[in-house]
Amino acid sequence: TPRAPRCKPQELMKSNLTLVFTAALLLTTQPVFAGSWAEEIIEWFTDLFTSDPPVEKRSLTPAQLDSLRATPLGLQVVEIPDADTLAINGSWPLESLTVATDLERHNRLLRETIVLTNPSGILPFEDVPAVRVIYRQDQKPRYFLQVLGRFTDVQAIPFDEVLPEALRFAVDIPTIILVDDPANGARFNADWYTKLFDRTTDKSICLHFGDPAVLTGLPKDWTLINSPLRSKESEAFLAQALFGAQTLDGRLESYTTAFPVGTGYRLDATRGGFRMPELLGIDRTKFDYVDYQINRGIRYRAMPGAQLLVMKDGHVVYEKAYGHHTYRQQAVTPGDLYDVASITKAAATSLAVMKLYDAGKIDLEAQVRDYLPEFKRRQIGRYRIEQLLTHHTGLQPELPLYGLIGKQFVSDTEHDDFSLPIGQERWLDERVPEMVRKALRGKIAFTRRAVYKYSDINYYLLQLITEAIAEEPMEELLEREVYAPLGLGKLTFRPAERFPKERLVPTVRDPWMRGGLLRGYVHDEGAALLGGVAGHAGLFSNAYDLARLFQVLNDGGTYAGEEIFSLETIALFTSRSRYNYRALGFDRLAGGWSNVVSAGASSNTIGHLGFSGTSVWADPENDLVFVLLTNRVHPNPTNEKFMKMRIRGRVHAGVYRALNTWEMVN
Repeated sequence: TPRAPRCKPQELMKSNLTLVFTAALLLTTQPVFAGSWAEEIIEWFTDLFTSDPPVEKRSLTPAQLDSLRATPLGLQVVEIPDADTLAINGSWPLESLTVATDLERHNRLLRETIVLTNPSGILPFEDVPAVRVIYRQDQKPRYFLQVLGRFTDVQAIPFDEVLPEALRFAVDIPTIILVDDPANGARFNADWYTKLFDRTTDKSICLHFGDPAVLTGLPKDWTLINSPLRSKESEAFLAQALFGAQTLDGRLESYTTAFPVGTGYRLDATRGGFRMPELLGIDRTKFDYVDYQINRGIRYRAMPGAQLLVMKDGHVVYEKAYGHHTYRQQAVTPGDLYDVASITKAAATSLAVMKLYDAGKIDLEAQVRDYLPEFKRRQIGRYRIEQLLTHHTGLQPELPLYGLIGKQFVSDTEHDDFSLPIGQERWLDERVPEMVRKALRGKIAFTRRAVYKYSDINYYLLQLITEAIAEEPMEELLEREVYAPLGLGKLTFRPAERFPKERLVPTVRDPWMRGGLLRGYVHDEGAALLGGVAGHAGLFSNAYDLARLFQVLNDGGTYAGEEIFSLETIALFTSRSRYNYRALGFDRLAGGWSNVVSAGASSNTIGHLGFSGTSVWADPENDLVFVLLTNRVHPNPTNEKFMKMRIRGRVHAGVYRALNTWEMVN
């Protein structure tokens, strides 16, 4: 679905309610109450839900819609912010004073959280593009909203007296209403939620914190979940449970408050979520060493900042942002996007080849000339697809760009043939990508006998081959077949076209050809001259989305019960190739990361590195995914401190030393 523009707080603050809501307020009706907890338990549960039908939705004229958008509440109701473009504050696990206390409270609250009703079977959510969250004005669910935004777009609205009528004009999306016992705060009307009874649908979910005995007259088609206490822990796991990332087992025997026998519904987890490290046998204090290594690198100016994410058994157990976008300017958040450079080879091009292989459309033993006839009489045309995937061709490392890097190919304005953005206010001649392709038919260096030699040309050829077979751009194939099904909204090519610049971590300064600081435009010159999408570079991501993508490799190609790649294809492409130590499309730790292997990683761990200071590794034997993103090339790619300090290897090894060191709290 199309993404709606972001709401600007400064615009909301300047607006006043219009006559549309003044008239709407007069139409608001009073709720009808039914049932009482003071009576018999069974009678209470029977009468808990009313049967009043919701008010029908009304359509708006364009003028009325503009009037709504001109008001603070109206804009919140009709617009849905794109969660992918918003900042993600905080880290995981949530900040804690004492680990043991957090674990005990987390486990107790999780045991005592019950899905009392799920009449429409709406939970867990699947393929939901957005949800609405309504909460009491003085109790904004900060942790709930932060976690919820990892799964979908969120329209968060504090309750207002005119909101019930405004909802008659709202887009039809699931509505989540957070309700607390009156004892949890008396500064606001305790029965505020009752005004929503006839303004919602069977897509409504009530999350109640406290004793459900205080609830009366709920619509019978509402889903009701009760948790004893609102806390950062309960907000976090409830947000996950709604999207099938946390199991709610509904064990009624743990309750002190009586419930009718047989009530309660189990919600099973169908995908990974966020878990406290100790629940998976990891001592979070051992990550202090990891933090030290990253912060030390920042202190010695090896890189301005970083993102780290560790996923164990399909769940995020550690996620943290460090430092700044540039030295001392704008702190990094977990939602910011990094240029992942050559990780593109594994996270994009290799996956495109895997999809075509699954579909029986590409033969790994076929030659380049079988798919690209233009190379029929060239040495390049003789290499097999397998050789390209494993860099076993002996081709020169870089693309043939001689004569194509010059001011004559760029413009400060978009006009005529200058239509490809390659920097802030800088456009490339649209004829250049074809000139790069044509250069491959010229003089290209190669070894007499095919040998292992890392080369960007291999993956540019794979891009051309996949596009020739699929008859569409590689990025469109990947978005439809891989990224969209996985919900990876922060993994993309050309992010400057969609994301605000404050979400994009800068790389180098290139005032000569690229117009200054690169922010959301690919650093690699070859990828830039190809329009920002290339088989060897061009992809941007945050650590979270990149980790979720590689978790699919650990999971045998499936996600949330759906097959993204076949198990046979995963096994073939992630195993050691017949040509060299590499896998088909992936690097392997067996290539020289002995310190990480000795710390506990499997030698069959696959992944890739990026020139910009990025890395991703998936270890199926330990079911662990490791992602470290940095912009060590800022402001100058000649800075070698990052490599000399061996930050990637030390951090990666430190993660394995934290495994299996904690006695789990039950």
